[in-house]
Amino acid sequence: MRALLVVVALCLTTAAWAETYEVPDAELSITEICEAMDLASAGDTVLVRRGVYDSVRGYITPFGLKTAVVSMTDGVTLIGIDREDVEIDQTEADYGILCTDVGASTVIENLTVMASLGRGRGTEDEGDGRNLVAGIACLTGANLTIRDVTIENVSTGIVVRGEDSPSAPVIENTLVARGGHQGIYVFMNGPSPVVVDHVTLVENFDHGIYAYDATVDVSSCNITHNEKNGIRSYLASVAVQYSNVFLNDRFSTVPENYGGMADPTGTDGNVSMEPYYCDFTGQFGYDYHVCLTSDILTLGEGGSIIGAFGGACSDCVSPVEKSSWGAIKALYR
Repeated sequence: MRALLVVVALCLTTAAWAETYEVPDAELSITEICEAMDLASAGDTVLVRRGVYDSVRGYITPFGLKTAVVSMTDGVTLIGIDREDVEIDQTEADYGILCTDVGASTVIENLTVMASLGRGRGTEDEGDGRNLVAGIACLTGANLTIRDVTIENVSTGIVVRGEDSPSAPVIENTLVARGGHQGIYVFMNGPSPVVVDHVTLVENFDHGIYAYDATVDVSSCNITHNEKNGIRSYLASVAVQYSNVFLNDRFSTVPENYGGMADPTGTDGNVSMEPYYCDFTGQFGYDYHVCLTSDILTLGEGGSIIGAFGGACSDCVSPVEKSSWGAIKALYR
């Protein structure tokens, strides 16, 4: 009984020590996310209020000195108070959020990472074209959870590298849209899979997901309208189920939704169909919810939605079906 009381007391004491650091916080003179992260330790939360955060710092990484708006601390939860109105601006940095040597209790949640799109940035780094500029970089030993995050107009949405120490993040309910390179790029991440679940990857300049000598599990995802393959596998093990991979590689003479792997459409719940996004062309600011009568609302695993968002509009018109020249140019810009 005494041992049980000691365990309970230790748990209560540990919980009591957990802190929440708000950004901004006038009392602590915190104006940027990195300042709050400096104070936080495992079990703490950094709560970010509405605003645009773009302060850039240098960090030592396995690939040399890199810049980021914030570098995650192991065991800390970084959470925005509002997904749409908490914006990390990666324009002047290599990475919006840098993750190295962080475990499963580390969380990034409910915020947006964005940039002024520049496809030329991040194509090469000391001869290594895989070390891409990214919204979120999981560079080594990064086993965190990324959930309810929007990543738009960056170079590559999420980069996962694990050749020095395996990285296997869980990415869920996340949007990666209109990026200048890959949506998600996974390079030599080790035996544990990167989990990509209920994610929407749309209109990225290269592949939706590119797995290079990697292990990736994809489930209930909407991967559409990317300019190369929806999913590209090279020396990789990619498992796909209950996902919609549609109209990718659309500038090719023989378009392929999947590259380097067998097309699983028609097996394991996988489909290929127009999702009917509410605002694909950006006329009203882009909205990747889908039409309320879209079939993909119930085709995810266990009858769930496919992708990051549910239904929110009644106009079920495919951008391919729109007849105006302006709409056609918007689709193929």
